[in-house]
Amino acid sequence: MTSTRALAPTHGKQHDSSAIRRTRWIVVTGVIVALLLGLLNFYLQVRRDELPEEIEGVTMFTTLTSEVVEGPIVYDQRPPAGGPHAELPQLCGYYRVPVQDEYAVASLATGAVWITYRPDIPEADQRDLREIAEGELDVILSPYEGQEAPIVFTAWERQLAVDDPNDERAEMFIYVYRDSERAPQRDETCAAGMGLPVE
Repeated sequence: MTSTRALAPTHGKQHDSSAIRRTRWIVVTGVIVALLLGLLNFYLQVRRDELPEEIEGVTMFTTLTSEVVEGPIVYDQRPPAGGPHAELPQLCGYYRVPVQDEYAVASLATGAVWITYRPDIPEADQRDLREIAEGELDVILSPYEGQEAPIVFTAWERQLAVDDPNDERAEMFIYVYRDSERAPQRDETCAAGMGLPVE
C-alpha cells in the first residue's frame, strides 16, 4: 500500500512574510519621513535666521486678542490679522471662492499665512499668486470681496498690501512671518480643519 503524506499548508507562512514586509516598509517609511521633516525644520530655522525680523511696509497690530467664540464676528480690519476666531481653522490650501474670516483667523492663530486678492485682479496675477502659494506649508490663498488693496498678505498681527504679486516682499512675507512666535496657537496646525481646497 502506498502511503501519502499530507502537505503542510504554505499560505500561513506566506501571510507571515507579507506582514513582515509590510511592517519593514512602514518602519523604513516612518524613518525617512522623520528625517525629511528634521531636515526641513533645520532648513527653515537656518533660513529664518538669515531673514529680517520685519519687512518694510508691513502694518503691525499689537492689541489683538485670541479667544474662541461662536457665531459671526465683526472685525475692525478686512481681511483681519487676528482677534477672536472660530474653534476650527480653515484648512490651508488654495480656494477659488472666499473663505470665512472666523476660520481663516483661526488658521492665522496656528501660524499660517493668508494671501487674499480682489476677484477683479488679472488672471495672470492670480496665477502668479498660486505659484507663490503652491507647495508652501501653512498658507491659505483665497479671493476676498471688498478689500482695498489688490493683494494682501496676512499673518497674526502682521499685514502687507501690494499691487503686484511679483513684489519682492510678497514671497518673503511667507518666510518671515509664517509660524511666528506671536501666533498664539503655533503648536497647532491648519493641516486639518474647515473647507476643501483645490488640489
